[in-house]
Amino acid sequence: MTTPEYDTVFQQFEALLQEHAQLQAPIKDDTDLINDLGFDSLKLMEMLEDVEDIFDITYPLNDLSNLHTVKDFVVQIQQIVGSK
Repeated sequence: MTTPEYDTVFQQFEALLQEHAQLQAPIKDDTDLINDLGFDSLKLMEMLEDVEDIFDITYPLNDLSNLHTVKDFVVQIQQIVGSK
């Protein structure tokens, strides 16, 4: 499978973040999942389940500690989808 465009993945992920964070503010590449959106580990796991369903991927749980910003997550999704 080919790697999806960054903007395509970002838009899908942004919609998911808006739903989980219940924000009206714009989400940017450098938006921090914990500091800016207030995600805790439970909220992050709930969102991860939705990411796996939407993108039809399995996300390696040991990589979660490397995700800090929206861009980190989007790039990781791109890599996983592209490697399928």
